[in-house]
Amino acid sequence: MQTTTINASNNAAATVNHWAAFDFGGAEERTVVSTRSVQVGIGQLKIGGRTDQLQALLGSCVGIAFIWKKRGRCGLAHCLLPEAPEAQAELSARYVSQAVPALLLLIGATEADYPDIQVVLAGGATMLNARSSRLQIGQQNADAAKRHLRKSGLNVQYCRIGGKCGRTLTVDCATSSFIVNEIVTAQPNAAYANA
Repeated sequence: MQTTTINASNNAAATVNHWAAFDFGGAEERTVVSTRSVQVGIGQLKIGGRTDQLQALLGSCVGIAFIWKKRGRCGLAHCLLPEAPEAQAELSARYVSQAVPALLLLIGATEADYPDIQVVLAGGATMLNARSSRLQIGQQNADAAKRHLRKSGLNVQYCRIGGKCGRTLTVDCATSSFIVNEIVTAQPNAAYANA
């Protein structure tokens, strides 16, 4: 089998595998396109099709994922802050208040489609030892995400928010699945030894 990597725009790469399949008529060469990895940066939202894998690295930011298996579409928003200072008609994920309607618009969903859309929330960690509620952006982001999703009539099927560690949220559009991994750091007083 021969593997070729194709670089695509927006920090994405696709791998194409060439293989030979044998049937009763002889050899036939086929090309199979594997999953294209798409990084979703802070304040961005991306929509993926059946061959895409969307991924965000989250701390206090909140990742909002829509998985619409019936239509083969997925979306991921990487939200930095809870509320836009004023209403903006921009398709952006900088603010949670913008991300939810923008994702719905970009995946082409109508209100009748909402029951078919799986919603995943992750992130919203407290990354600083802040005692002031003004500095607890992670909790504010998580609260805003729940509020705006509820306001839009969307139900969250999976939620892993809060805590004190970062997470990755990966949405595999090919399988209509997702993975949330916690990024755990070593304890500050841990002892290490070299062998």
